[in-house]
Amino acid sequence: MAVKIKNVMEDIVIGRMGSIIEKFGCCQCDQCQSDVAAFVLSKIKPKYVSTVSGELYSKSVQLDPAVENEIVLLTAEAVQLVMEKPRH
Repeated sequence: MAVKIKNVMEDIVIGRMGSIIEKFGCCQCDQCQSDVAAFVLSKIKPKYVSTVSGELYSKSVQLDPAVENEIVLLTAEAVQLVMEKPRH
């Protein structure tokens, strides 16, 4: 049996972090972007789905403003950490 699940927060975080990384003037290489995403995703509550329709529905529903704010704050924190100690 193949279990197929997806954390839709991955796509949401990755989709929103680009503008924040750019505003801070952080390096935009793959390593730095991956480090920012990993930091945010390790701190935020995941949202798992097991079907394509569940994924589409989850992405289409407007995020709770508190979750949206949490993503922005965590991304800003992650960017600052990555800028202080880039791994490249």
